[in-house]
Amino acid sequence: MCLSAGLFYWADNSRVKVPQPHYEQKLEAANRMKSALDILRKNRQDAGWALDEVNDPNQSALIGTQYSLITTDQGYLGPKLTSMNPNFAAVIVQMLLEAGLSPGDKAAVAFTGSFPAMNLAVIIACEVYGVEPVIITSVGASNWGANDPDFTYLDMESIVQKAGIIKHRSAAASIGGGDDIGRSLSKVGRSLLEDAVKRNNVTLIPPVSLDESKAERRRIYQANAEPNQYKLFINVGGGIAAVGHPKNGNLIPPGLSTIYVPRNYPDRGLLHEYWEQGIPVIHLLNVDKVADEYGLPQAPVPLPKVGHGKIFYEERYNLTIAWFAVIVLFSVLLAILLLDRDKFKLKEEGVDPDTLV
Repeated sequence: MCLSAGLFYWADNSRVKVPQPHYEQKLEAANRMKSALDILRKNRQDAGWALDEVNDPNQSALIGTQYSLITTDQGYLGPKLTSMNPNFAAVIVQMLLEAGLSPGDKAAVAFTGSFPAMNLAVIIACEVYGVEPVIITSVGASNWGANDPDFTYLDMESIVQKAGIIKHRSAAASIGGGDDIGRSLSKVGRSLLEDAVKRNNVTLIPPVSLDESKAERRRIYQANAEPNQYKLFINVGGGIAAVGHPKNGNLIPPGLSTIYVPRNYPDRGLLHEYWEQGIPVIHLLNVDKVADEYGLPQAPVPLPKVGHGKIFYEERYNLTIAWFAVIVLFSVLLAILLLDRDKFKLKEEGVDPDTLV
């Protein structure tokens, strides 16, 4: 009994970590994401920002305020904290792998200001994997996103690019919000968003109507790629031009979808147009669900270390030790059976084996 327990304990504790496919790329993406977070934090500290220790416990500087003049809709703090994990960049690399993309492929990308860290993780993952993103951003942000008028997502993107962490930036931007024209925002808020687009030298999509915004986005995507060159559509946040209707944010499955899921969508966005053509889509809005699927913690404090989690390693038993334990246990059992058989034969011959010297 003690031998069996000992062998089991030995085998059970012999588990080893085996690197997942594309481990080096995932690690590079996560390290670059951490560098981006460090640069943005230092930028805000140098600018004299007082970081919010309560709502931004990891002092990321990417958690905004609850309300501001450019806050477009409701958002929740928990998912924003979850998205700060630098290992999310490795998750995006895994999704690109699962989507079947190859280096040189292009991805049509739609961002909002609601998840700035996730936006940067997408750019970094694409660049590490070799995919070229064509990005259009809605600058407005939900609660706790990049909703500081002086530090919008486009500002963050410019800072990280100047630091050499990323090469790609937004090709164009709208102000976002209702109908992608800033509906529900004040005139001052809309003006602040337009100023953010201009100071970052990004082409402004005029705030005319939702249909015009969609049409301009189609034109921009088409102008930046050859026909049939897009192999993926990536959406981060709930931008109305991308998802079509606020309710679609929850109707579209979170994460990677390689097959179109027909549902009673209230309206269709650009994501649906690509999806129906058989192009895979990555939808990053319900961030906590994506984190659960890939083994990342929700709203972690402190932030996990780079390279930790099942996205990098798979735990497996050491088969050499396991088989050795099985052979030892089997051999012992066989020896016991043979001894019992010999004693049984002695009893059949009328000899008490216990009296043998």
